[in-house]
Amino acid sequence: MPDEKTTDDMVSESALQLWAAAQTDFDPFEVDPSEWGPHIVPIRDVDIATDTGLEIEAVRESLRRDAGRKLVLGEDGGNLSVTSIVPADEPL
Repeated sequence: MPDEKTTDDMVSESALQLWAAAQTDFDPFEVDPSEWGPHIVPIRDVDIATDTGLEIEAVRESLRRDAGRKLVLGEDGGNLSVTSIVPADEPL
């Protein structure tokens, strides 16, 4: 079982990669965040769990620890979604 830091690294990397890949209307690494617009595709916690091979609860705990640092989360009925990312140049 990975430790908390390793889990957080895995979840964060997966969330960032999946979120960026899901954005079909723009490339978040090439377009200024102010221009991302309303067509953002969220990434579900279950997608991250599948990608990382981690248990869903471990993914949810990790996402909650990361909320607001790199990831913007939404919650619906206990399920978490990455609704956006915090650009690297944004102050924390």
